[in-house]
Amino acid sequence: MSDNPIKKFWSQLRKRKVIRVGVVYLIVGWVMMQIGEVTFEALGLPPLALTLLIVIVLLGFPIALVLAWAFEVTPEGIRKDSAGQAPEPDEDTAAPILDQSAPSIAVLPFDDMSELGDQAYFCEGIAEEILNALCKVANLRVASRMTAFCFGSKSADVREIGRKLGVQTVLEGSVRKSGDQLRITAQLVKTADGYHLWSRQYDRRLEDLFEIQKEIADSIANALSVTLKRKTPSEEQKVDAKAYDLFLRGLSFFAKQNIQDTVFARQMFSHALEVDPEFGRAWAGLAYTYGFEYLYFNATDVNREEALRTSQRALELAPDLAESHVAAGIANCMVQDYQQAEAEFQKAVELDPENFDAWYFFARNKVHEGDLERAVKLFERASQVRPEDYQSVLLQSQLWHSLGDSKREREAARRGIERARIVLELNPGDNRAYNIGAFALLRLGEKEEGERWMKESVARAPMDSIVHYNAACFFSLAGEVEKSLDCLENCHLKVGNLNREWLLHDSDLDNVREHPRFAKILAFFPD
Repeated sequence: MSDNPIKKFWSQLRKRKVIRVGVVYLIVGWVMMQIGEVTFEALGLPPLALTLLIVIVLLGFPIALVLAWAFEVTPEGIRKDSAGQAPEPDEDTAAPILDQSAPSIAVLPFDDMSELGDQAYFCEGIAEEILNALCKVANLRVASRMTAFCFGSKSADVREIGRKLGVQTVLEGSVRKSGDQLRITAQLVKTADGYHLWSRQYDRRLEDLFEIQKEIADSIANALSVTLKRKTPSEEQKVDAKAYDLFLRGLSFFAKQNIQDTVFARQMFSHALEVDPEFGRAWAGLAYTYGFEYLYFNATDVNREEALRTSQRALELAPDLAESHVAAGIANCMVQDYQQAEAEFQKAVELDPENFDAWYFFARNKVHEGDLERAVKLFERASQVRPEDYQSVLLQSQLWHSLGDSKREREAARRGIERARIVLELNPGDNRAYNIGAFALLRLGEKEEGERWMKESVARAPMDSIVHYNAACFFSLAGEVEKSLDCLENCHLKVGNLNREWLLHDSDLDNVREHPRFAKILAFFPD
């Protein structure tokens, strides 16, 4: 990264539109002087009038430049220009500034070339495992699964991927699986010109899959001249091939992040553990399903207890796996053991500093604990680990609102909605982007669009309690009391899941809490 002060100065001039304003001013000033020269004499004005006009135009030029530097015009009016300004992250959570010259890659889901075409989960799983391995490289930027998997390699244009994801290379491939026989083809392609940097075909047995994944990751690291950190053989757990196949099925379901697929993922992880009861990653995956269902869909005692039980087993079998500690952190947060939850999240980020879930749920733990300022810093760290994630930024906006900082609230809302729009362009089916993005639009004064986003999210997920609850909060904040109460009643009667603590303490519902209909809803929940 260049530290040239002249280059930085010119960059700021462009960002603040000073050069554009200067050029426009000179053109307008020249036109005014030409008009004055032609018309002043005809109007009988003294020669001093033209001289005065020239002086005014010349004096106004530096003033216009100064104003252009200091202020910007926004839909909300004229405000102080914030170009080049950003909230400074806390020293202990700040990510290193990204070097744009460093190598970068997007890993696409591999094509299913199997005879029956029923191995998509397996192809996605292989690609995700390679992606996770590459994330261990400190000086390699890897596009997240959430965005990279929006492109299918069959229809993908590597140049478009490079432009939209900002990556220099793409890994694509295909898998043909027949019984325990595998044929995997992989190629690393430059997005600038489509040139193949590396390609190889593997004809192996299913039990050799782990070795194939390692070879592909190592070959990519060599091609990009980066160093891939690897566990020692003694630290790597041997896994039954059939159990691993079921585990990959579970990952494929879980990535969809809806209640039905979360249940399917749980079934796959459970089947994997029937085959190999010592499979630590499957225990961590199982714990994730209970934790996510509790947090997002169904806050029951069973989910809480199972999250504790399964995460403890994951810690026993895979203590060096960051996911085991993330799962345990989520479970301890559920039972309000915030100190132990923090210890687990700290261990997770120590094992894997680039683990998004570790930072994100660490932040959520701090929200539950009431430490909002620390939560903001942790959410910001999560947003740096995954630069395309919108949730970690939009939730900052909500926290800044609670902390009474309206400037940072709007700034975070603006950053978050920009990320949400980009994600929706890549993946129009991302319903959570509509659901929580609606709040940012409301904070930015774009109520009508925010309401459209919220209604869209409800229509897409008619049985999702979190979506309906968020809709109730949105309409409450928007002053639409009856609509808010309609959403709460629908959430309770149709979806069948509400949290009494949320109803009592969520400040988003302050506008409806005194309404008689709210008291009737609350009466369904015992103290």
